[in-house]
Amino acid sequence: MADRYDVNIQIVPAAQYDGMGFYSFGQRRSLGVRGINKLVNMFAKWLLTPVGTNPVNLEEGTQLANVIGSNVTTTDAQEILQVSVAAAATAIRKIQAGRSDIPTDERLAAAEITAFILIEEGPGFAAQVYITNVANQGMTVVLPTLSVVSR
Repeated sequence: MADRYDVNIQIVPAAQYDGMGFYSFGQRRSLGVRGINKLVNMFAKWLLTPVGTNPVNLEEGTQLANVIGSNVTTTDAQEILQVSVAAAATAIRKIQAGRSDIPTDERLAAAEITAFILIEEGPGFAAQVYITNVANQGMTVVLPTLSVVSR
């Protein structure tokens, strides 16, 4: 069987942010990835997809993207982040359960929020989520500044 690949999402450099786009295919051609990189990309995609926006799978995604620009406090945003990370991890584990064709380095073991950074002047927040696979490799997903309209 041929190696399995996925598209590697590349973070847009800060100087090139355009609107609300956090990820892009970058300045280079798309890269085929596997292992922990593929798992991190799958997790980030699930976490940042608003529920109900994927016409192929209306259950895909979390409520996290709905926080951006919404009228919630940063405390509420932190709780929504925690719930969203847990929901994304549960959904990915459910998808991977019982499938023997997924290598251990692409199988989710844990997802943990390692940093929640309040940005009072925004107002908003940034966050880091550490993803671990079954092969005991880890990588951090960095969520750049997410703005809220706190009153």
